[in-house]
Amino acid sequence: MICVPDWQALLFVPVGAERHLASAIRLRPDAIILDLEDAISPAARPAARAKLRQAQQLIADAGIDCVIRINGPLRDMLDDITAADLGRVAALMVPKVEGLRALENVAELTGGKVGLIALIETPAALAGLPGIAAFPQVVALMLGSEDYAASLGVSPDGGALTHLAAQIGVAAAPRGLLGIGFPGSLANFRGLDRYADQIAQGRQLGLRAVAAIHPAQLPVIRTALTPTTAEVAWATKVLETVRDPEGAVIALEGMMIDAPVIFRARNILRIVQHQLAPETSGA
Repeated sequence: MICVPDWQALLFVPVGAERHLASAIRLRPDAIILDLEDAISPAARPAARAKLRQAQQLIADAGIDCVIRINGPLRDMLDDITAADLGRVAALMVPKVEGLRALENVAELTGGKVGLIALIETPAALAGLPGIAAFPQVVALMLGSEDYAASLGVSPDGGALTHLAAQIGVAAAPRGLLGIGFPGSLANFRGLDRYADQIAQGRQLGLRAVAAIHPAQLPVIRTALTPTTAEVAWATKVLETVRDPEGAVIALEGMMIDAPVIFRARNILRIVQHQLAPETSGA
């Protein structure tokens, strides 16, 4: 059975970069993304594929979830999937998804048994978002901020990604999918205050996880996605006040408490529990 992952912080590592992989394992993100696409030149991909299973084994031994970003062209996609140990893959990340064709190809090559992360990286994907989100094997939608901004000829930090982030949040919510990303540049690992603010904005748009490209980004991601002290206190009080979730609507400090509010309170505390025990997030 394919389940939606409960991740917050993911980290990209190029396949074959052994030092980077060792560092990533020490830092224990919720998932490590072994990258066979952007981080690997076409000429270097055969050698990287030869090292893929060894990298998967190291990640599995550490009890961390493994994601593989594969390539989009069918020949490369087939070679990537053939090289992988699908039994040690939490999800495959499919680049530049604009419709169902690429997802159908990956599902066929994997027997429909592996979860898929659909990377939304072009304006052409917007019209197809509802169908992409409804594809049976899709467990997450991810905002590909750098490619999307490049396709528009704008900076990813200029505000153009806010609409896309909101659309991904809206598309992910009905099926309970994981929304990954934020309206800003993934490449920012020096101006971390701005990076944190952009992640917090993404959280308010319904995105619950972020994929980092640098280890320095990981603690910022966890902090930015953690509910505030005030939010935790509010959620705790709501659940302490509510005796019967199926009962009548009640008032708490001038706010009506009904089923959606109770759900939000429970979700806030679930996120906090996940933060307190990150080692349990691995498969």
